Amino acid sequence: MSIRKKSFLLLGSTYGLICRVPLVGEPMVRDFCRMLGFLGNRVPGGMKWKGSMAELKHDLEAVFERLDIDFEAMNHDEERIELILSSCPYGFRSPGDALACDAAMDLDRTMFQYCGCDLTIEARLPHGDPVCRVLIRKT
Repeated sequence: MSIRKKSFLLLGSTYGLICRVPLVGEPMVRDFCRMLGFLGNRVPGGMKWKGSMAELKHDLEAVFERLDIDFEAMNHDEERIELILSSCPYGFRSPGDALACDAAMDLDRTMFQYCGCDLTIEARLPHGDPVCRVLIRKT
């Protein structure tokens, strides 16, 4: 297992632990992830809107390759990108991980918001779905 994959699993475990802290845990994870999403849009090689969903998909594939994130499929048309993952990079898969999963996804929601897109999660492993299915739509 690569160091990047291990780092994501460690981060997921950390998010899960922090989310369990009453009252402040979940907001802390959400704020941290929103900050990372903001930065992910501004760093060289980060996600930026370049005029088409095809170009955004190309950038997303490059980011996934750099971060060593596996995905089953990434489909797109002029309106949206559909991303399907059969495993979570953070290791979230049980119902007890649902809150940390949603909080961690604020990173992606924020990053794509700065690209002029809306990210919705149609299916989630922690909710018992066989895959995570994420839709990214131009707003």
